[in-house]
Amino acid sequence: MDIFIPIGLGFLINLLVFIISKRLRQTDKRSLQICLFAFLAVFVTSIMVGAWLGMGLGVISFGMLIFVIFIGFLQLLMKRTQ
Repeated sequence: MDIFIPIGLGFLINLLVFIISKRLRQTDKRSLQICLFAFLAVFVTSIMVGAWLGMGLGVISFGMLIFVIFIGFLQLLMKRTQ
């Protein structure tokens, strides 16, 4: 049960990154690319840090990846319905 806290934290962090990039007048595709880059940056950092701290960052990056997949899927569905 405790694993869901860092996954949710990663999801919320990427949600915040997405909202900020949308406020800066970015397109949906560009905002999603920024979120993907944020995920990759945290994931690579977790690999470089290693040990227990790196594992925690890796779990947070997993939540960020879930957000990217979720938003990408929603954008795909919205594009098909228009």
